[in-house]
Amino acid sequence: MRFVKSFLTVLIFTMCVNNFAFGQSTTTTTATTTRTVKKTTYPYFSINPSGGVIFPLFQLSETFKPNATIGLDLGYRVNKEVGFFLDLGYYFISSSQASAPVGKYIEFSVGPRYYFTHPSLKSSLFVEGGVGGYSFNQASFVNPADPSGTVIPQIDETRAGVNAGLGATLGVSDNVDISLKSKYHMVFSPNGSSSFITTMGGINIKFLD
Repeated sequence: MRFVKSFLTVLIFTMCVNNFAFGQSTTTTTATTTRTVKKTTYPYFSINPSGGVIFPLFQLSETFKPNATIGLDLGYRVNKEVGFFLDLGYYFISSSQASAPVGKYIEFSVGPRYYFTHPSLKSSLFVEGGVGGYSFNQASFVNPADPSGTVIPQIDETRAGVNAGLGATLGVSDNVDISLKSKYHMVFSPNGSSSFITTMGGINIKFLD
C-alpha cells in the first residue's frame, strides 16, 4: 500500500512538472517573403523629360552667358547594349548686354546610343552622338551703347549641327530611372560654328511589355 501511495505521488509530481514546462514553451513561425524581380524585355520605348543648364563656349561665350534648358528625350532600346534617341531641346542663353533679349536655341536631333551595364547593377553608363537641326532666335533690340540708336535686327535662323555626350541612369523601379547627361553641341554656320555644352537631369519612364 505504501508503494502504491509513493508511485501515485511521483506520478502526480511528474505530471505537474510536465504541465508547467509545456506552459512555458512557445512556438515561433518564420514567414519568408519572396520578391519577384521583373525581367526587362527588349525592345522598348522610353520618354525622358529633363531640365538643366547650357554653357556657351568659345565665340558664343563672348556674347552670351549660361542659362536654363528644358528638353524631352524619346528613346528606343533595341537590346541591352544599343538604342536610339530623338532629342527635343529648348535652350535659353542670356546676352552679355544687359538690354539685349534672351536668345533661344531649339534642337531636333537623332542618333544612336550605346549602353555599358553590369548584370548585378540597375545603373548603367551610355555614350551617344547625333545630328540634326538647331533653330536660333533673338528678338531685335537697340544697343544703348550706340548713340545713333541703331536697331540690331532680329535673328531667326536654322542651321545643321552635331552633338555627342555621355550619361548615366540609376534604376528606381522596373519602369523608372533617374538620368543624367552632358553633351557637346556644334552648330555650323557660313562663318564658322557655335558651340555649347548642356548638362541635364531627368526622369526616364520605360514602357515595358
